[in-house]
Amino acid sequence: MKSYMVNIALGDFSEEFMKLIPLQRAQVNILMQSNRLVSYAVSSDRKTLWMTINAENEHEVESLVTAMPLHKYMRIEETRELMFHERAVPQQSLGMPSFSLN
Repeated sequence: MKSYMVNIALGDFSEEFMKLIPLQRAQVNILMQSNRLVSYAVSSDRKTLWMTINAENEHEVESLVTAMPLHKYMRIEETRELMFHERAVPQQSLGMPSFSLN
């Protein structure tokens, strides 16, 4: 499986858009738990969404994006295959206890 960085332009935050956000968050959580979606970030001006997606190919990336509840407000501007994607891993997931300064 390959990793892709997807740059998406977001449409206006209409009333309908806002109503779909809980469904979008639920879909994002499902994709993150299945390790298909690695990262999901929205710019502070709410105009751009960045996602790192694990998929077999760009067609599968597009399918995952168009299956999202907010897809009609999302326009893929660029999809790039990544050579690698590093991310921080919380200590708890490594089975190591957290340090306490007390």
